[in-house]
Amino acid sequence: MKNKLITIIFLVSIYINADNEIYVQQTGSNASIDIEQLGSNNLIGGTEAVFGTMTSAILNGSTMTFDLNQIGTSNKFITGGILGSNFTGTFDFIGDSNVFDIDFDTTGLNVSDYANLNVDVTGSSNEFTLDIANSAEADYLDLDWIILGDSNVFDFDINYANATSYVDVNGSTNSITFAGSGYSGLTAADSGYFYLDLDGSSNTFNITQASTLAQDWLKITSNGSNNNICIIQNDGGVATSC
Repeated sequence: MKNKLITIIFLVSIYINADNEIYVQQTGSNASIDIEQLGSNNLIGGTEAVFGTMTSAILNGSTMTFDLNQIGTSNKFITGGILGSNFTGTFDFIGDSNVFDIDFDTTGLNVSDYANLNVDVTGSSNEFTLDIANSAEADYLDLDWIILGDSNVFDFDINYANATSYVDVNGSTNSITFAGSGYSGLTAADSGYFYLDLDGSSNTFNITQASTLAQDWLKITSNGSNNNICIIQNDGGVATSC
């Protein structure tokens, strides 16, 4: 096993209605990190943070397993860089008004292939931002969302090839913005696949697939009323919007 450096600092305030803060910086291969937070107004971020002000956590290394379970309200998880191939992440959020902001190698300077991300959300009025890769450096990505609740906002931007994204939404007045781009080949095996399974009403979905010369696939199953769904596909890789 390769050497690895893991820095995890736990800071727990002692005031009434106190908040928990976990600062994470991980460098090295074959790491396994499991974090669980219960309560409200908790934070997970970087080691450069100071009390009450959060910076981004850094997870750097290949063949990493990261499990996060946040249960409560008004919690935050912020990471400014997940770097490395064969990353497996499970993110489980239960509660309302939580913030999830993850950046997965958007500089394009590292290879971040074969990532497997599972996001399970139960609650309402949550905000999630997910930016994955640049210059098609997220090959063979497997991304799965299961969302149960109302008035959630999801914004995810993926630059990939040979990737799948599955989104299962059960609730109302949710908003999802998805932008898929990248470049691969000309066969079905070199495609980006997006599948949306929707149950609920008054949801808004803006879906853009703009992979260059690749075969993007899109499947939508919708059961509900007053939903607003905008879909754009463009195999020229030209930026478009709903």
